[in-house]
Amino acid sequence: MKTFVCNAFSVNMLSPLPPTGRTIKVRPITLEEAQSLLREGGYYSAVGHAGTAEIISALLGVQIAPNRVSISMGPGDRALIFQLGIRLQEGQVLSKEEVESLYQQGLASFVIVEVVE
Repeated sequence: MKTFVCNAFSVNMLSPLPPTGRTIKVRPITLEEAQSLLREGGYYSAVGHAGTAEIISALLGVQIAPNRVSISMGPGDRALIFQLGIRLQEGQVLSKEEVESLYQQGLASFVIVEVVE
């Protein structure tokens, strides 16, 4: 089982998809649950932007390195996703303070995606 930390989720992360497909479970988690999950260690960063990695690190209290990579998740794997609840304008880049404000307003949150089969 692998644990990834990401700033987005895509069906492409489930490739290669078998002909029967994949079953995933997605649920919101609290900041405390996210922190506990990463305290277990053994996670891989797939956070593509340095600023986002810095913000996630500050929220979670652990170092999340920026790492712009593609990942492939299989059964038993999970991804902790930091998700913005708004759509940014094309090319818009938020400051650390703006993202923290969105989080405090409930417009950014953590979700966990688990690949069941």
